[in-house]
Amino acid sequence: MIAPHVPQSRRRLLASVAKAAALLLFYRELARAGPDATAAATVALSEGIGAAALAGRPFRLPPGVTTTYQLLLPEGAHLIAARGGSTLRLGYRGPLVANRGPLSSLTFEGVTFDGAHLPIDSAFGLLTLTDVANVTIEDCILRDTTTALMQKRCGGTVRASTFEDLSGTAIFDDHCAGVTIDGNRIRRCGDNGIHHWSTGSPRHDGSRIRHNVITDIDCRSGLLGLYGNGIRIAECGPVAIEDNVVERCAYTAVRNTGGREILVKRNRCRGFGEKAMYAEFGFRDATFIDNVIEDCGAGISATNYVGPGNGAGALIAGNVVTGIRPSHPDPEFGPRMNWLCGVEGEGDVRILGNTVAGSPWFGVLAGFFDARNNVSVEANRLIDNEYAIGFAVQESPERPSGPCSIVENEMRGSKKANIVAMFQTDVVSGDLALPGAKNIYNRVEIRGNRIA
Repeated sequence: MIAPHVPQSRRRLLASVAKAAALLLFYRELARAGPDATAAATVALSEGIGAAALAGRPFRLPPGVTTTYQLLLPEGAHLIAARGGSTLRLGYRGPLVANRGPLSSLTFEGVTFDGAHLPIDSAFGLLTLTDVANVTIEDCILRDTTTALMQKRCGGTVRASTFEDLSGTAIFDDHCAGVTIDGNRIRRCGDNGIHHWSTGSPRHDGSRIRHNVITDIDCRSGLLGLYGNGIRIAECGPVAIEDNVVERCAYTAVRNTGGREILVKRNRCRGFGEKAMYAEFGFRDATFIDNVIEDCGAGISATNYVGPGNGAGALIAGNVVTGIRPSHPDPEFGPRMNWLCGVEGEGDVRILGNTVAGSPWFGVLAGFFDARNNVSVEANRLIDNEYAIGFAVQESPERPSGPCSIVENEMRGSKKANIVAMFQTDVVSGDLALPGAKNIYNRVEIRGNRIA
């Protein structure tokens, strides 16, 4: 007999319903043997969701709180809250919602997902979605769990939702691309707000993280910067991070670790125990534009330069950094971390038109230790800093210093000096901005700077 033709989307739907049905048999037996009210509720939900998906329509959840075991969703499942609100509460170890096998789409509207503070293995989230081309989460609440949303190789949109009271991370994207995270409220997380990463993936990402309010991010797992960040991007790109409000993070507002073409623009950030913004460890072509940063251990750093194309290529322009204060310098790194510096860049970096006020050390650093190549410091306003601008002069045969230009900056109220040379962490020159000062440093251009 020749099997009837089934369109690929229909094949995927039937296959995903069959996978969910296998778990459903177990819940049915559990409900009968108990009796187990949670198992019975899980069966009712699973049957309703499966029937709605087969019919091509959304499934409206019952009102109030429903305690359930893991729900395994089929292709095209679309969950909508009741008009009075619907909460799905985890009744055993998570995840609460998951899928098996690639899916085209999953949609959640207005649903509250409550983890009930039950344990979930670190490889999973309360919602664990894998190989779903288009995930849509809108106007939902995810709370009281470890990691709220774990997406693996997914795309889609997370919008206007609330993530709160988490011991782990709010949104963890693992090898995802084309994700839009827009207009969410993320608060009281144990590790990171948003963690978007791939392991050296060469593909085009194109994700956007914008208009989110991210507050009160702790660093329970430690590890010197892997956690404790409002937004962490790692080893992927391009990604745009725009118009977010990020406040009170143990480490940073935005951390770019090895990302490429990461745009960080118009974010308002306050209250960080470390540097507020980073491009580090093999990043390429990082851009920081028009961000406002207040109350931090240091401002913006494009660092870990080891050669052209590796930890190199940054534009840091139009940012405002104030309220720099002593924070928690890690003893493993000590002074090499450039604490108390407003803006720092090392390789192929243009530092243009920024305002740094009130730093207890440097407004701007051009290079550090023996890392300095093609650094331009132009038209910045540096007000009431201990030193306005420093440039690195340490070099070695293996790593000679490259060109550096310090031109047309305005410096006001510098407490010790305006422009100085630095060997490691020591000032080794007089004030090179003063009339008659002699610049003896090769490949360093100093001109047109003004002391107001």
